[in-house]
Amino acid sequence: MAKIVLKKGREESLLRRHPWVFSGAIAGVEDEPVRGATVEIRANDGRTLGRAAWSPHSQISARVWTFDPDEQIDAEFFRRRLARAFSARRPSQDDWGDDCGRLVYAEADGLPGVIVDRYAGFVVCQFLSAGAEFWRETICGLIAELVPGVSIYERSDADSREKEGLEPRTGVLIGSEPPELLEVSDGRFGFLVDIARGHKTGFYLDQRDNRAAAAELIGSLPRPGDVLDCFSYTGSFTVAALAGGASWVTAVESSPTAIETARRNVALNGLDLSRVQFEEGNVFAFLRSCRDAGRVFDAVILDPPKFAGSRGMVEAAGRGYKDINLLAMKLLAPGGLLITFSCSQHIGAELFERILAFAAMDAGRDVQIVRHLRQAGDHPVALNFPESAYLKGAACRVW
Repeated sequence: MAKIVLKKGREESLLRRHPWVFSGAIAGVEDEPVRGATVEIRANDGRTLGRAAWSPHSQISARVWTFDPDEQIDAEFFRRRLARAFSARRPSQDDWGDDCGRLVYAEADGLPGVIVDRYAGFVVCQFLSAGAEFWRETICGLIAELVPGVSIYERSDADSREKEGLEPRTGVLIGSEPPELLEVSDGRFGFLVDIARGHKTGFYLDQRDNRAAAAELIGSLPRPGDVLDCFSYTGSFTVAALAGGASWVTAVESSPTAIETARRNVALNGLDLSRVQFEEGNVFAFLRSCRDAGRVFDAVILDPPKFAGSRGMVEAAGRGYKDINLLAMKLLAPGGLLITFSCSQHIGAELFERILAFAAMDAGRDVQIVRHLRQAGDHPVALNFPESAYLKGAACRVW
């Protein structure tokens, strides 16, 4: 087995069981491992710290599979990790039904770069790191054994693959092609999901609990609310708002294809399409037009895409989050509800709340956080890997 040796004093994060080794921490590499191969990590004093996947093209040069120096990285290792992750979400695999959810969440489940989601009779995989790519066929075969009868589809088309020196790849791995839109149940709601082309693996599974919270909070408004749903995509929060009793929803989305699916999702849930106005366009421009027109809403939902893709983008992303939340606060009636999110990994919860505080100050509004919002429980946060807590949100009362 090839070995990487760390610079003196650079083993502290590994002793805290953080699974990443950055290129700047490495003093030397022995035996020239191939991309994705397993390497032994050694401290500068010779101690073995664990075994990891080698990624020569990435700033993260090694991602740890195990901190046990005696544990072999082989098919049985992946069987154990997959089985543990699956059973944590679903103790019985006998009846998968028509629901959806995350089965494997990468580093948080001890499988760096591996994402596995389920959508009714389909499993969708992403292999986002060199190590995940190296073991791709083994992992797919094990999924087929552990979840018999499902079709497996690959969505390894995230931007992060480029940082690993990997080309994007999508398509059927096992079984049949998915339909253009697959109907799934997600808690109390039903949705149509595009596995092949939709965002992420087809849907925002991480927002399940927050959709339920939005329906509850909108239902608690003193009167049937006029709701603005920004970045509405395929309408999951629009559905939640209507189900919560909103009298009217304005849904803003830039993609006409997503808007058409959103219309179908509203109808799928037996809700009244005549209570929704879909607006195709830029959210920032729409918010400014509403401000200039003096429009007022009882609730505003902000679920924007990731603004900060790297640490270097944090400052600009902070300005974007402040701008959009400031505009939303100005549009709310006194006592109105702001449900706002950031999915940027590099924007922590504390920073996000500071951004909201500055937005409230500049908007001249008194704002209270009435509920903190987080990613769904099938996206667990590993205490040794705080980066796994990427989705943060707040439900705010704005006076």
